[in-house]
This record gives sequence, C-alpha cells and structure tokens, in this order.
Amino acid sequence: MTLNAPRLGDMAQALTLRSHAARLKADLADRSQEVATGRAADLVRQLGGDTARLAALERDLAMTAPLRRLQAEAASRAAAMQTALESIQSRLEPLGATLRNAASAGVPAEIVAATGEARDAFGAAVAALNTSAAGRSLFAGGAVGGPAIAPAEDMLDDLRAAIGGETDAATIAGLVRDWFAPGGGFETAGYLGATEPAAAVPLGQAETVALDLRADDPTLRGVLAAAALGALAADPALDLPEATSRALFDAAAADAMAVRDPMTELRAALGTKEARIEQAGVRLQAVRAGAEMARAALVGVDEYEAATRVEALGHKLESLYAVTVRLSRLTLLEQLR
Repeated sequence: MTLNAPRLGDMAQALTLRSHAARLKADLADRSQEVATGRAADLVRQLGGDTARLAALERDLAMTAPLRRLQAEAASRAAAMQTALESIQSRLEPLGATLRNAASAGVPAEIVAATGEARDAFGAAVAALNTSAAGRSLFAGGAVGGPAIAPAEDMLDDLRAAIGGETDAATIAGLVRDWFAPGGGFETAGYLGATEPAAAVPLGQAETVALDLRADDPTLRGVLAAAALGALAADPALDLPEATSRALFDAAAADAMAVRDPMTELRAALGTKEARIEQAGVRLQAVRAGAEMARAALVGVDEYEAATRVEALGHKLESLYAVTVRLSRLTLLEQLR
C-alpha cells in the first residue's frame, strides 16, 4: 500500500494539471477568437444574460438587407428608364429640324435623308422602349417578361396598310395619328405590354416607389407617331406625290416639336423618383450603420486587452506544460527505483 501511495498522488496531480490545461486552452481559444472577430466569445456573459437588445438589433439588420437589395434594384431600373428616355428625347430636336428642312427644300437628297433619319429615330425609340434590366421589361407595365411594343417594321407595315392608297397629306397624317391614339391600332398591334402598372417597389417599412411609366403613355405615343409619320412621308411603298411628302414632313416636324416639353416633364417626374430612391438608400444605410454600431458596442471587446490576455494565457499554458513534463520525469524516476 505504501508503494502505491506516491503513485496515486502523482496520478491525482496529473489529472488536476490536465484539467487546468484544458481550461487554459479553452480560454485561450475564446480570447483568440475575440482578437480575430472583435466580438465577445461568450455573448450571454458579455450581456449579463440580457440578450433582448442584441436580438432586436439583429432583427433590424436582417430587415434592412432585403430593403437595400430592392432599393438597389429600383435605382438600377430607374436609371435604365432614364437612359431610354434620354436616348429618345435626344433625337427629337434634330429630327424636327431635318424634317422641316426637307419640307421646305424639297430636294430629293434631303427627302431621302429625312426619311432615313425618321425611320432610324422610330426604330431607336422602339428599341429604347423595349429596354429591359435584370430580365424585366421596363416599359411594359405588369408584363415584365416580354417586350413592351412590337418591332418597328411590323408597326410601319400596319400603318402602310391603314394608309392604303390615300394621297392627301391631311388624311394620311390623321390616319397615322389615329393609329397611335387611344382605341387605335397601336393598342392592338403595337403595344404588347400590360394595361396594369408594374408593382410598386418597397423602399422602407411604409414607403414605396412606382416605376410605372409604360410605352403606351400619351407622350411616348406622340413621339412614335411623329417619327412614324416622317418615316412614311416619302416611303417608296406608298409612292406619294412630292407635295404630299413635303406636307407630311412638315406635319411630322410639328408633331416632333410638340412632344419636346412633355418628354422633359416625363424625365423630370422620373428624376424625382430617382431622388426618392437615392434618399431611401441613404436612410437605409444610416439605419444599418447605426444598428451595426450599437451591436458592436454590445458585443465588442477591447482587442488590445484581448490580445494581452492571449499572450498571458499562452505563457501560463507553456508554464503548465513545463510543470507537467517535470512531474512526468519525476514519476518515471520513482517507478525506476
């Protein structure tokens, strides 16, 4: 019995040292994590058991994430819509001048050039109104999965059929304008979108923005009608008298000039929505930053203090290992006696 007593005592001491080493290693791992993350490893202890405030902040941060995504998407859509409107408006004034020059000069080369420019402007307007962003058609209302309007040449073909053999300029101009007016051919063969607007986009808990401008807006119809009238004024398929072509150029120029101010108003209204979207983004960022700061104040640790504790724990663990090694050697010598 006496021979086993030192051995039992050594075993108990070894177990104590091993347990102490395990606690030191666990504490060292926690402090190392705090140095790496800047957050307390034991949040319950850090918060004194009251985690309600932290949970509320986490909920606030979780709520801002989808809103920020929606705000960014809305900003992208609005910017793409603004670009489309800008591309349409940028052609109006030069188109009007070209058409008016062709109407007054009556030179064959200018007539051909004016017809080509009007056709290009019509095609460009169609392409702009069929713009999509992130897979969404921007000017098709609720029908976000497809184009807003039919191809330019298809609409011009329908207009040629509507004009038929007419040669009177006033009659032809009326037919083209009526085709784009409410109840005309544009609503059945031109506009492909939905009559209901696109869904409003949430910007906050009680705020939305409606990016609901559609290609069947009266101003945009007016742009299309002016460009189409210019494109058909000297269309070879219609073979109109020169006097009729010149009169149609003049009518198309007047129509193009008439929609300049309404186009500016459309863009200004969209710009107001862009500003609201941007302001919502700033507010969301401020809310998120405030919540992150409050959370950091609750769960954060003094990284210098944590690093100091890591170093101290490392020294303690090294010392404990040294003691353990010495004890093991003494126990071995005792067994060899």
